[in-house]
Amino acid sequence: MKYNSKVDIINAPVVSALFKISWPIILSNILHTLYNITDAFFLGKLGKDELAAPTVAYPIAFVFMSLAIGFSAAGSTMVAQYTGMQKKETAEKAAAQSLITTAFLSVLFTLPGVIFSRQILQFMGITGNVLVLADSYMKIVLLSTPFSFILDLNLGIMRGWGNSFIGLVYTAISVIINMILDPLLIFTFKMGVLGAAWATFISVVIISLYSVYVMLKGKYGLKMHIRDFKPDLKIIKKVIAIGLPPSLGNSVTSFAFSIIMAIVSGFGPSFISAYGIFDRVNGFIAMFASGIGMAVTTMVGQLLGADMIKKAEETVKKAVILTFTVVLIFSVLLFFTGDTITKFFIDDPEVISIGKTIFMLVSFSNPFFSVMLIYMGAISGSGHTIQSTFIDVARLWAVRVPLIAFMANAYGINGIFYAMIISNIMALIISLLFYYLGNWRQKVIN
Repeated sequence: MKYNSKVDIINAPVVSALFKISWPIILSNILHTLYNITDAFFLGKLGKDELAAPTVAYPIAFVFMSLAIGFSAAGSTMVAQYTGMQKKETAEKAAAQSLITTAFLSVLFTLPGVIFSRQILQFMGITGNVLVLADSYMKIVLLSTPFSFILDLNLGIMRGWGNSFIGLVYTAISVIINMILDPLLIFTFKMGVLGAAWATFISVVIISLYSVYVMLKGKYGLKMHIRDFKPDLKIIKKVIAIGLPPSLGNSVTSFAFSIIMAIVSGFGPSFISAYGIFDRVNGFIAMFASGIGMAVTTMVGQLLGADMIKKAEETVKKAVILTFTVVLIFSVLLFFTGDTITKFFIDDPEVISIGKTIFMLVSFSNPFFSVMLIYMGAISGSGHTIQSTFIDVARLWAVRVPLIAFMANAYGINGIFYAMIISNIMALIISLLFYYLGNWRQKVIN
């Protein structure tokens, strides 16, 4: 697949198009998790407090960051549906309007987090040295948020257009920059946790600004013209209508993860460290399923735009079978290797023991959660984001958070993971109901 190639989703066989769209996204997502993996690897050499700091800070920071995510998805969906309708100029204008909307809102949403980061961490129960380190880390990560979401939006726009390969290239460059800067800033310049945060900041800013330059030049088929940036209230309203529900939903679900982290923090630094390692490694599986889900979003968007409903349904069915099979295989591997994986990051007997338990308990619920992401991808591709948002909010606030609060008190550490297993299964059931009974087959762009 060439760097500047566009997949012909409308005419290509489903499996072929799904593979060509999804594999660069999957690899890009996996590379993206190396940001956190790299931080965890190097910070684990400094101690448990240093490893725990980003573990507790990032879910809270993501509450603010996630408010802008939905608008990135809106840009991708609109470009996909206009592309399917053979309206390239409208797709280009929608891309530019999504960019100015996302840039403005990302700054507006994340500024309060930068100002009140310490107070928020204290409210979540973080204390001592972990509080000091997490506060510094969180501020810098939030400062990078506008650049991060401009990058995500541009990559989402290119996915909607049919080119997912460019995202792989950008992510690889960004990860390489981060991996070079991490040990340099953490150890050579003795910046510790602060060094890890600045490494991420610098790498995101560089590649984000370059992505804007590329979109303005129009090197890969889709171009943002200067005239397209003149505010168009009709398109901006459509961006907000599609993007606001998942944005609010993402922030609500992210807040749920912050509540979960507050409960996890009550069990001490060893448990926080083990949980952080599990979360990062398990993220590889989530990134695979998320990649397939993003590919489904793009394909369903273009196919509905072209009124090819049967092919859209076929895409979802084959994506579900593929995702369940692959994730099940990886879940089996994690089940048997949890202690070895944990030891790779930190050689602490207590952390290793907890890590082994976490991997064994949670691994086999991953296939259910992964299939849910495929159904959510289909619903998002149609533009009916209120429904996909409801699924995500319900699985956390109606199931996972109440269960974790109750079961952590009743069963201790293991209760947290029993609750995660149950919530993943319930999430799949909810998504199935919306997929078979909802109106996702109706496109939102006329």
